[in-house]
Amino acid sequence: MVEILEAKYAPIPVAKKILESMGSIIEENPVVARTYEYIAKFSKCSPEAAEEALGKLVEEGFSEFAASILINIVPASVEEAKAILGDIDGGYDDSVVEKALEILKESCGQE
Repeated sequence: MVEILEAKYAPIPVAKKILESMGSIIEENPVVARTYEYIAKFSKCSPEAAEEALGKLVEEGFSEFAASILINIVPASVEEAKAILGDIDGGYDDSVVEKALEILKESCGQE
């Protein structure tokens, strides 16, 4: 039995770490197993790097939701990031998005 203690937005690599910490639930539940396969395939950085990037992005003014999206996709350009974010949180200025890309490059090793 799994009890939900809290709900919050988490990037894919952090979700992967959470599922791995739950041990046998991956093997016991086919839905969880498929979810784990997906997140393992699409994780673009380590859970530690994702948590670091999440904290820095939130400090820069991104919501946890927007920061998680950026970490999940790791966009390559300001234009791509702005297209992905759309008008989440009212949109973001180019300078703020550029800073986010720097954080992602530093934390997740992306260009």
